[in-house]
Amino acid sequence: MNVLHLISGGEAGGSRKHLLLLAENMQKTGVKTIVACFIEGKLYYEAKELGIDIRLIKQEKRFDLSVVERLKKLCHEEKIDVVNCHGGRANFLGYFLMKKYKSAKYITTLHSDYREDYKGNKYKTLVYSNINKFVLKHFDGYVNVSEALSELLLKRGFKKEKVFLINNGIDFNAERVNPRREDVIEKYNLKKAGHYVSIVARMHKVKGHRVFLDACTEVLKSFKDVVFILVGDGVLMDEMISYSKEKGIYENTAFVGFKNPAEFFAISDFTVLSSYTEGFPITLLESAMYHKTMVSTEVGGIPKLIEDGYNGYLVPVGDSLKMAEKILDLLEDENKAVIFGERLNEKARKEYSIESFVDGYLKIYNTVLSGGK
Repeated sequence: MNVLHLISGGEAGGSRKHLLLLAENMQKTGVKTIVACFIEGKLYYEAKELGIDIRLIKQEKRFDLSVVERLKKLCHEEKIDVVNCHGGRANFLGYFLMKKYKSAKYITTLHSDYREDYKGNKYKTLVYSNINKFVLKHFDGYVNVSEALSELLLKRGFKKEKVFLINNGIDFNAERVNPRREDVIEKYNLKKAGHYVSIVARMHKVKGHRVFLDACTEVLKSFKDVVFILVGDGVLMDEMISYSKEKGIYENTAFVGFKNPAEFFAISDFTVLSSYTEGFPITLLESAMYHKTMVSTEVGGIPKLIEDGYNGYLVPVGDSLKMAEKILDLLEDENKAVIFGERLNEKARKEYSIESFVDGYLKIYNTVLSGGK
């Protein structure tokens, strides 16, 4: 079987990690795995470092369709059986590719609700979301990273036999970064404190950073010895820095930008996620890998792993006061945070292994190639 993955290449979030994990481990099974990206970004260089066969097919503008001919040539040369798209740009180009290269099945992996991907940007919502909505109808299969996303597609009229569920997975046995807290504090010039709490998410409206900062403000009213680390970059970075200053909490925050989050998982007491919508975030599994529990909004597939009050906390979307309450609870009871983290790790290891992740994709590819469920 020969598989071609299409992805923009400019991603900084979960879809990038999802694809890198999939491609790196899928090729170990003997499946020819090629990734094509259209932007020379971080993904391209990370893939090369991992030994993934990645092809850079530069697209000058978003609607530059000249890349389709090059993709067609690549498909013919490599005898591609399955084209797996990731994200709106890849779906758009995949739609035109399927008109020219008919020897493959075309599937797309949905990492989030495609109608919410451009939340907060009226132009992109009007143009890109509607284009994505149109082209999606033409695919042979839809891979969703949570039951919530699968149910959403079914409610929107997608055929049941084309909708598939995959559990995200990571290699829990991989060697972990384990730095000393003091070294990370010095490296990133962090304020010294007794406690550190991290949020790992791109700076986008859908990730709810304003809600997170509101929660931090509440926590700091009664618990001062903590620094909140925001890992990730994006269009809202400057706005969120300004907002933290406006709230008077900037001294207790650290905006570190796009970095390998492993160091921050390692030094944090626990992590937080404040998203308005999610599929199933890789950052949750990474947190579990480091035995760190999470306070998260109750969205997407997150409740499948986090059992509220047992291995983490779930809070209503947009509820900064409830989020602050749960953050404060874990800061004041360090033993509980440790116990929750161990329980989260134990469950994640059993249900979200890299082996089951890759095997799940293989089954989906074979099902689509054979004509359906």
